[in-house]
Amino acid sequence: MGADFIREQSGQPWRKRWNKGVDRLKQPGLFDVRFGSQQRTITADIDPGTSVQAGDELVVQCGSGNAMVCRGQSRIGAVNGLPSDMRTTITDCGGVALGIVERVSLFGNSVELRLQ
Repeated sequence: MGADFIREQSGQPWRKRWNKGVDRLKQPGLFDVRFGSQQRTITADIDPGTSVQAGDELVVQCGSGNAMVCRGQSRIGAVNGLPSDMRTTITDCGGVALGIVERVSLFGNSVELRLQ
């Protein structure tokens, strides 16, 4: 008799209340993991005599051959073996992309650029 009284007074059965909680968990929330666009990193060979530091913003330009890396108006390096999908993407954006230096090699002759 006591259990019947509790069930009548509590309203919905426990399972139905719990199911609504499951529905809330399925909805996107504030801390859901969302992956943005794919990050692309390329390795560029730097010309001798130029210094580059991590965090520098450089311009990557696609020509008919290899892509070249520029700081302002001057060429400071080249990208050999640029993947065809990246070349197509850069060409579709006007042939120019912004690259941020992630790492500089030990000898300073190559850098890893993260394309924006």
